[in-house]
Amino acid sequence: MRQRYLAGRLASALLSLVAACASNDYTDVREYYFPTQELLSGRVYAYAAEMGDTTERRYWYYRTFPRDSGLFLAGTQYDHFFQINQIVREKIEPTGAIARQVLLYEPDSTGQKRIPTEAFIEADDLFPFRVRDSLGVFLYRLKYRPPSDTSAEIYLIRNRRYLGPGPDFELEGKKYPTIRFALREAVGHQAEGAAEIEGVGEEWYAKGLGLVYFRKTFGAQGQIQLAFRLRERFSMSELERRANDMWENANPPQK
Repeated sequence: MRQRYLAGRLASALLSLVAACASNDYTDVREYYFPTQELLSGRVYAYAAEMGDTTERRYWYYRTFPRDSGLFLAGTQYDHFFQINQIVREKIEPTGAIARQVLLYEPDSTGQKRIPTEAFIEADDLFPFRVRDSLGVFLYRLKYRPPSDTSAEIYLIRNRRYLGPGPDFELEGKKYPTIRFALREAVGHQAEGAAEIEGVGEEWYAKGLGLVYFRKTFGAQGQIQLAFRLRERFSMSELERRANDMWENANPPQK
């Protein structure tokens, strides 16, 4: 009887140890994603190019929205002409950020007007909150038909793999710890034939900030390369002011 009791206690202890070790295999990286509470009033992230034309900017306006069904984060991307390129709406789940809607702004058939086209999301993982090692792959995949040629179909496949801690990131005199993700992407165009280009890259996410750096290289010979780094954050009113200044400089009043 005593032997059975001791054996039972030993088995229970071993199970508890295995469970503890299994739970400790994962790392919580939630604080490295965009700060949802801070973004309740909205914030513009300005990313500067580090390859090619280093004056190029990409602006993302992020804002969170509490709803009865949960917490949502909306990101609107503007190019350096302050035109909308895309809008991504995601839901913040306990396990990570999940894509819920993607609108891509493309020229219409006349080429004179940019109109939104909703993409079909086939795999919705944007950012995991619990990671373990580089073997886990987080898949994001979508496709859409461009308004300029509705017979064609364009698709994006993006795999993310956690790489562990990255270098400190400095912004406005303050240093932030980061984590790194490896990227593997494929962008395809299907019409009468099919064409696809593959790329690899890396992302850095800083604690308390979110995405602060990314680089990508596409093509077998690395024909297409891009890299952007977060340079500043500011309000939407500041983005509007910059857009108005650009417009006024490009269209000075007639004398």
